[in-house]
Amino acid sequence: MERVDAAEFVPAAPPPEPVAGPEVMPRLQGFLTVGHLYRGIEQGLSDLASRLGEPVLFVGEPRAQATPERFRWPQLIAVTDLASARAALDEIIEQGEGARGDWRPAHYGRFFGIWNEYQKLREQDPFFEPARPVLPAFTQQPYDLEQPQPQSADPLTREVAELFNLGYEVLLQLLTRFFTHTDETDEQLDALVQAAFGLMAGVLKPLGTALTRLPFGPESPDHTAGPAFEMYYQMGNFVPWRNAAWVLLSERAAVLSRQCAECARRDGVPATVSSAAAAAAGIAEQLAGHVPQYLRPA
Repeated sequence: MERVDAAEFVPAAPPPEPVAGPEVMPRLQGFLTVGHLYRGIEQGLSDLASRLGEPVLFVGEPRAQATPERFRWPQLIAVTDLASARAALDEIIEQGEGARGDWRPAHYGRFFGIWNEYQKLREQDPFFEPARPVLPAFTQQPYDLEQPQPQSADPLTREVAELFNLGYEVLLQLLTRFFTHTDETDEQLDALVQAAFGLMAGVLKPLGTALTRLPFGPESPDHTAGPAFEMYYQMGNFVPWRNAAWVLLSERAAVLSRQCAECARRDGVPATVSSAAAAAAGIAEQLAGHVPQYLRPA
């Protein structure tokens, strides 16, 4: 869907020129819609496949793909060739914009339905507020943002925020290991996926919910805190060697479990932190089971 900009909208700079054929380095490009971007990716894959051949283009390890069976998601498309890559891109465009099919179950249609429901509820009750007044509770200034970010001064809020960030870090490390694994067994790949799902539902959800009920601090008395999804450094794979990578994954999960348990014992801590501690302990134990005995802490 192409929409005309509002009359008050003034572009900050002219749109970038399209990348020319001989260029070999990437640079900023302008896209009218998200679908325009993905159709460009689709065209690029088709061009590369015709020039290089599909076996040379799709050289990734098929076992590193997120399959419907392993991720328990029937609609998931594992990309192994040009046809499956096109199918995945079509799914992204249809689910994102609904431009090629029924738009109602697409993201646009779902958000539009939520907006209509919200408008009706506000008409019935002008004071209806469906969300808590949260501010992202950063615990330190992000390395990749120049603008100073709000940092909570409430001790308990900061502690829960740090637990959430630690859980988020472990989640990203688990997913990174899955998609860049080496000689993991099928059982170990399943363990990485299960641990990632367990972190999302059993740790990040209760900790994030708890944060939205905690005060941001005296500097913003009318606000509660919210997860900032803070990252302290650029994410990357630990090391390519399986045993070393699993030792580090197990260690970080154990730190998360221990920190959650210590926080849960303090006075005034939301009960959801205890459930997060229990989930984290189970995940740490699960990961430790795949670490050779001689590499476990004494």
